[in-house]
This record gives sequence, structure tokens and C-alpha cells, in this order.
Amino acid sequence: MKLAWYADARQAGRVPPSVFWPVPNVDSGLVAFTRRQPPDADRRAVFAVVDAAFAQRRKTLANALTAGLGQPADVLRAAAESAGIDPSRRAETLTIVEFAELTRRLS
Repeated sequence: MKLAWYADARQAGRVPPSVFWPVPNVDSGLVAFTRRQPPDADRRAVFAVVDAAFAQRRKTLANALTAGLGQPADVLRAAAESAGIDPSRRAETLTIVEFAELTRRLS
């Protein structure tokens, strides 16, 4: 998610195990980055919210942020809803722009 602050990423190819020595039991891949303009937000604050959202495995955004930021659940739900984000979503479904807007609403 933090990469999305700086660039868009896409799969650019596959590297077969046979090009390595010793040959691993996995395939490797190439990733292409396209630089992008970061959101108009405080990067450190947004990354703190991203860290809190991903710190709790398999939790909804509201529950993960309640645990990670230590704010009441109703405050976090209200901030998410005011940013147009369903608080029952999981962190991995949000874009970096949505995280930036959520961070603004929490400030």
C-alpha cells in the first residue's frame, strides 16, 4: 500500500526458476513502476493510519483502526463514513487516496 503513495505498480513479466543457481522451487516476477503524484496529505500521518489498518489480520477497517489507533470505534466509523468509505471494508480494499481522505477526517 505504501508503494501506491509514490507509484502505480503492475506485473511486467515472469522469470523462470531456471535462470537462477541454485534453481529455486518458486517462480519470480518483474514489477514495473509508473511514478505518480502523491496525494495532497501528510505522508507520515497517512502511513500511520495504513500501518494501523494492516496491523490486525482479517479485521474490518473500523475494528483494525480501533485497535491500532486507540480511538473509539464510533469516531472511526464516523470518519470513514464521512470520507465515503464503508467501515466494514478491509484495509486491502482501500486505495491510497481513500487512506489519505480517511486520515484527513481523523485529524
